[in-house]
Amino acid sequence: MKRLRYFSLILALGFMLIVAGLAYIQIVKYDKFRVMSEENRLKIVPLMAPRGCIYDRSGEVLVKDTLSFQVSVIYSRIENMDSLAEFLSSVLDVPRPETSKIIKKSRQQPYTPTVVASDIGIEKAIHIEEMSMDQPGLLLEVYAKRKYVSDSSMSNVLGYLGLINSAEFERLRHYGYRMDDLVGRDGIEKQYDEYLRGTHGGKQVEVDHRGRRAMTLGFKEPVSGKDIRLTIDHGLQKFCEELLVDKRGAIVVLDPNTGAVLAMASAPAYDPNAFIDQARSGEVSGLLNDREYPLLNRAIAGVYPAGSLFKILIATAALETGTTNKNTTFECPGYYRLGRLTFRCWRKDGHGVQNMQEGIMHSCNVYFFNTGRRLGVDKIAEYAKKFGFGSYTGIDLPGEKTGTAPSRSWKKKQLNDSWYEGDTVNYSIGQGYLLCSPLQIARMLAVFANGGYLVRPYIVKEVEGIPVNNVEKAELGISQDTRDTIREGMRLVVNDPTGTGIKARSKDFTVAGKTGTAQTSRNKTHGWFMGFAPYEEPKVVIVVFDEYGGKGGYYAAETGGKVFKKAHEIGLL
Repeated sequence: MKRLRYFSLILALGFMLIVAGLAYIQIVKYDKFRVMSEENRLKIVPLMAPRGCIYDRSGEVLVKDTLSFQVSVIYSRIENMDSLAEFLSSVLDVPRPETSKIIKKSRQQPYTPTVVASDIGIEKAIHIEEMSMDQPGLLLEVYAKRKYVSDSSMSNVLGYLGLINSAEFERLRHYGYRMDDLVGRDGIEKQYDEYLRGTHGGKQVEVDHRGRRAMTLGFKEPVSGKDIRLTIDHGLQKFCEELLVDKRGAIVVLDPNTGAVLAMASAPAYDPNAFIDQARSGEVSGLLNDREYPLLNRAIAGVYPAGSLFKILIATAALETGTTNKNTTFECPGYYRLGRLTFRCWRKDGHGVQNMQEGIMHSCNVYFFNTGRRLGVDKIAEYAKKFGFGSYTGIDLPGEKTGTAPSRSWKKKQLNDSWYEGDTVNYSIGQGYLLCSPLQIARMLAVFANGGYLVRPYIVKEVEGIPVNNVEKAELGISQDTRDTIREGMRLVVNDPTGTGIKARSKDFTVAGKTGTAQTSRNKTHGWFMGFAPYEEPKVVIVVFDEYGGKGGYYAAETGGKVFKKAHEIGLL
């Protein structure tokens, strides 16, 4: 009887524990297990929003999203891993060990889709969709794949996409970003990412015990990103890019009256499609480590000595300050002496006696050595700053560099050294510590083409049909007489038989320009050409930069002439 009593007590106690456990689960933990049950029964299917398209000024599509298919697996729903691995291997033409490896890897996130293959094509997608009912855990997703229509054309302007990283996700998750989102990494894709990316949608579906869809319970339509129209003419852009094949350098074509960029070519270029194609990951690594720096937009992020192009600024400063006038002459014997130092003119035998416009036409170093020393470093630095050197142009692209507009204080701060007269002599012909981008040169030249205004360059015309960049220009207060003197000197550069830019001459309209040859530490020179046309009412400014390409009067000037001709043919002149 005693044993029976103990057994009854234990049985009663066990029953009470079971009842208490059930009560705990049913009452105390009701909300938690209700949610777990719902999550097992209900499934959220994300619907990715396509990014906006990018067009050129005439409406030609440059970048768009295309329909693509992606195969994923959800580990928690897989019933037969061997059968699934075999099926995927046969359909996708992938070795069985690879599909097995991916399926095993999906164990790390059992309730989250793990991508097996992307962009599989419509035929494989149909086959997988037909068989998905017999393969629990298999998921076919439709998504929008970014397509850069002309491959490497405009790559440094358009930029590329990359997967969002964990730090960015934590910062942007409240704005609707997902862990598998692609975000802009450079160019327009980065600068206008918030406009180009859309708002993701999704649908809530009820599934059965095998994970098969039974009913759609809710739906939120994804909202596409906004379309963007650029100021660039793609035909002119491609022409400029063809001229840079097998070169390193840049070509910038600017509307001097508004600041709109009509073309911006940088070489070498790259194919942005490589960054969104998993099969081309090796190519991406090569691009990132390429010593030719194809990812560098040399038009805005490459900074170089301006060479003789800077003589235009020296002449302007001298005229405006009264240091010299257009009739001031200096004799060029082919060299200039400063104490024990000798500075050479590019023409060994010299140019003889030169006035200002002749000095510009012949790009006489000695003329500008004399002019620059009369001005002094303080005035040169003042006018360099006035024309935008050493500061951002304000273009709506990421990665722009300011370059360097040196001064006494700059050298003391950066190099802890004093400024010497030899520094001024070098500064006078755009050498020494001066560094600038091709876009900064185009901006400087526009002042002499538009009546004396410093414009802000821009490259996006409209977002979803709405203008987003107003014309911004600041009057520099350069006198008409000074501008006329400089313009005439530049006209002679291209149109006088002895001018250094004769290769840019056109028989259909008058071009004004300036060549430049910049020395470097490699014993090679950069070639420059800048010009505007038509001379009477300029509509286009062109800058050609030939990295380590020799003298500016050769390839750079000839290339500038070809770009002017093309601009004329397509109606921009």
